[in-house]
Order: sequence, then C-alpha cells, then structure tokens
Amino acid sequence: MRKSLILLLLISGALLLGQEVIKAQLTRLLKAYAYIKTFSYEKVDKKELLFGAVEGMTAGLDPHSRFLDPLTFRTLQEDQGGKFYGLGISITSINGKITVVQVLRGTPAEKAGLMVGDAIIKADGKSLIGYTPSEAVKVLRGPKGSTVKIVIEREGYKKPIELTIKRAEIPLNTVRASFIYRGDVGYITLTSFGLKSPEELRKAMEKLKKKGMKYLILDIRGNGGGALRSAVEISDLFLRVPDVIVSIKGRGGAHFRTFRAEKDGQFEDLPLAILVNHYSASASEIVAGALQDHHRAPIVGQKTFGKGLVQTLIRLPYDSAIALTTAKYYTPSGRCIQKPFTNWILYIWGVNSPDYDKMPGGIMPDIKVKPELLKELAARMRGKGLFFRWANLFSRGKRPISSRFLPVIKSMGPENIKISNEILKDFLSYARKQGVNYDKKELDQARKDIIFELKYEIATVLWGPEAATKVLLGVDRVFQKALQARGVAERMVEKYLVK
Repeated sequence: MRKSLILLLLISGALLLGQEVIKAQLTRLLKAYAYIKTFSYEKVDKKELLFGAVEGMTAGLDPHSRFLDPLTFRTLQEDQGGKFYGLGISITSINGKITVVQVLRGTPAEKAGLMVGDAIIKADGKSLIGYTPSEAVKVLRGPKGSTVKIVIEREGYKKPIELTIKRAEIPLNTVRASFIYRGDVGYITLTSFGLKSPEELRKAMEKLKKKGMKYLILDIRGNGGGALRSAVEISDLFLRVPDVIVSIKGRGGAHFRTFRAEKDGQFEDLPLAILVNHYSASASEIVAGALQDHHRAPIVGQKTFGKGLVQTLIRLPYDSAIALTTAKYYTPSGRCIQKPFTNWILYIWGVNSPDYDKMPGGIMPDIKVKPELLKELAARMRGKGLFFRWANLFSRGKRPISSRFLPVIKSMGPENIKISNEILKDFLSYARKQGVNYDKKELDQARKDIIFELKYEIATVLWGPEAATKVLLGVDRVFQKALQARGVAERMVEKYLVK
C-alpha cells in the first residue's frame, strides 16, 4: 500500500512541481499519511486513503480530469462496452423517489413483476430516498448472477412490496428511437457514444432506408459523448475519404493526431440534419463540428456545451483508474471545441446565460431554435411527477374514468390521442388532491401544455418511450425546424458530393 502511494506521489510530483521542491512536498505528504495511519481516532482504510490522495491530485487539474473508484470505473466500462449486469429498467427521480419509467422485455425486472410507476425506496437494506438516478444505478447494478433485494412502493397498495431480483446481462442500446416519422423522413435518437454505437446506428439507418427513408434527422440533444473512436466512425458514415474529422492537440498546441474519413460507399449521399442543444457535448460536438465544417448537413438547435478535452484512461491498482486530460479537440477548420474554465458554476450553468452564444468553444448551430418552456403551472405539475403518476394509474384502470375512456384511448394509437374534457377534469382533480393549487388564469395559460403532457405520459405507459417520442416530435420546435430545413440539407449534400 505504502509503495503504491509513494509511486503515485512521485509521478504526480514530477509532473506538477519543480524538481527542487519535490522532496519537501513528498516528505510532508508521507508524514501526513504516517500520522493519519498511526493516530487517527477513526479506523483507517488504507485503500480509501489512497483513493482520497489520488482524487485530491486530479480534482484541481481541470474540469474533467477525475479519479474513478472501482464502481465508477466498472460502470464506465459497461456503458462504453454496450452491456451491463442489472435489472433491466429505466429510472428517474420523482419527488425524491427512484421511480421506474420503463421495464425492458425479457429482463429480470419483468420476470420479477416490477412495473412502470413503482418507486424503489430500498435496495439491500439501504434507503434510496433522495438518490439521483445515477447514484441509484450504482447500487442496482452488480456482478452477473448476484441478487439484490429491493423494496418498492406501488400506488394502490398500502404496504411496501419486497422483491429479490437476480441480476443478468442487459444490452445497453445507445440508439433509443429509430422510425419513419412521416412519409420518407427518418428519425434516430443517439443517447451516447458507446463502442457499439457506430454499428447500432448503421443498422438503424439501413432498416430505415429499406422502409423508404430519403431524409434523416439525427437527434443528439442531451448526448454527453463517450468514446472518441465512435465519434470518428459515426462521422465517417457521412463523410468521404480523406476528409478530416477531428484533430487532437496537446499542451502548447503540439500536434498529436488527425482523424480522417477512411471508408466510402456508406451514407455520404444521404441528406440529413443534426439536432443539438446545450447538453450535447464531447463526441457529439466532434460529429456536429465535422459535418458543419464540411458543409455536409445543417446543425439545428442550440449552441453545444463546449467539452473538447481528451481524457486518457490510466489504470491504477485496486481496479481503479484516472481519466487524465491530455489534449483538446479541434474541428476540421481548426476551431477549439473546449470552452474556457473559470469556475464550476459558470462552466455548468453558463449555458443558460443570455450571452452564452458569444462565448468561445462549443458548436454554434446553423439554424438556431430556442425550445419553448412549459407554462408555470404545468412545470409545477411535472416537477411533482403528476402527469406520469396519473397516467400510470389511468392506464392500469385505477382512475374513476379508466373503464370508460381507456379502451377509446387504446384504439386511437399514440399519435392520435385525444384528451377529452372529462379526462382533463379527472387529472385536475387528482392534481388538487396532490397539493397543486391554481386559479382560472393559470389554468387557461397552461391548458395546452397540460393536455400535451397527458398525451405524452399516456403514450409512454401504454406503448413505450418510442411511441411517446412520436407524440413529442409533433410539438418539438427544433425537430419541426429540421423538417423545414430538408431543402437546405438536400442542396448541401449535392454541393458536398461535387466539390
């Protein structure tokens, strides 16, 4: 243990400090380690002490260098590898409770009887109240074949329900939605850049082309990135050899490497538009930047996040690692994707500043579209999870109007759902009983948003996330703008192919 600590301190010291002060700094750190180990009132876990030392060294370097403990490191590997061992559910947080929003077919969760709307309040005796979804994922995932005992709350049941579920391999698909929207327009959502994402995307596009797709809208809004290799391969699907995709430059602008398109005969002639927002980052920005610089496709939406730092993953003892920033990404025209870092608040929340478009870094869309915000009353209702909770009850026959209106809704299909006055009245009654008060003016202002949210959540519960996405696209201003930009995309690809 001590040898590992000394080695790490020597390496970091050599990098961060002048040679003349290394000895003094190392002596200080080793003395501190010895005193903690010998005299600490609390029992010292040597491994945790080492983790803390390395975490401290990486924390002050830049926004994205970080230490990965064994659990975090394993989760990262699983996410990028395209599979993990878990239950087979999608979760969110509603009123501080981890709530199931999707149960995948054929998974341990479905076999155990877990249902959409269930709130997981405990796992292996540990309360999950107040956990974020990412924190809960770390608890619910685990080794293949291991079990987890969960306690759930289910609306309509007075007592919590205990379930013991055996974890199994769950495929992690990064293409979350893929369908023909109308006529010959294809729509694909890519949620991250895993190692299998290029092949997933290729297969999705091939299927849509067989169904008559002539124009693709690729949605990478909220996609925080992933593997560099995947970003390069996905860009290559649409670009010709030997177009530059991205360049990597290290400290002082030293040139590391340039990545180019290496394969032709893929989808170079397919007109497409790319949807982005403030939380499209890293690999998403590589793809958007490459296609924008080559005038290959219009970029539609909001300016992207501006994360253009290259993380090199370095394994450490005890199945841990550090993600160390070693370089920056540059688009084919030489634009640096990374935005400046001054403090964490500005770095994360600066995207909401009215001056964000003027700041360096990120990818500015060719067609800027500002999403429409929910009216205040609808936002309060969504914040409490009322739309989802009511839709879950309604769809399970637990509301007074379910028997009358549920068969009608099911016969309509997701894209043709109609919310009658009786359905709206029942929801508003439910909302009042859940503590949401409002006056007539607030209701009149938010009525349109409330009706849409009910359609969306009913579609989610009855037909799944892809069906709900179709409902959403009907009112999605960014998507609708991309539909209108089809002519622009077709002219761009024509010019691209003859240049």
